[in-house]
Amino acid sequence: MCGAPVPAGFERCRAVFEEVCAREYSDPAFQGVHLLTVDAYALQHSDECGPRSNAFHLMRLCLLLEHDGDPRLGARPPRAQAKAFEHDLRGFPFLTPPSRPGTLTVADVIGAQDSAEHSERVWRWARSVWDAWEPHHAWARETAQRHAR
Repeated sequence: MCGAPVPAGFERCRAVFEEVCAREYSDPAFQGVHLLTVDAYALQHSDECGPRSNAFHLMRLCLLLEHDGDPRLGARPPRAQAKAFEHDLRGFPFLTPPSRPGTLTVADVIGAQDSAEHSERVWRWARSVWDAWEPHHAWARETAQRHAR
């Protein structure tokens, strides 16, 4: 689990995540960080989101944080890059989650007063999750580098 201080465990945490996503989907001003939101949440909930997704979300988080990727809602890579990525995805390894999945959680994002504060909170959360996954940074960087071209 992510460690968010929310009652009722995963179900309530998932509800907070869905509330954050609803805000990002419904207001264009909040859409600029959506992929960071999804990746941070998935990496902090790999038991629920599927442990095989860890590699994908960590690699994409690397692209977003270290390769100036586009975290906007609906952002897509060029078609040729996407096709190459789909081929590689089948060979992604299982990445064991860290014992502590980050110092910030989705609970630190909820309640932002405006889109600027929301964006700043999501970026800090995503960096916290990225830092927690440090044992897998070399793999993520190598894989992201191949897909950043």
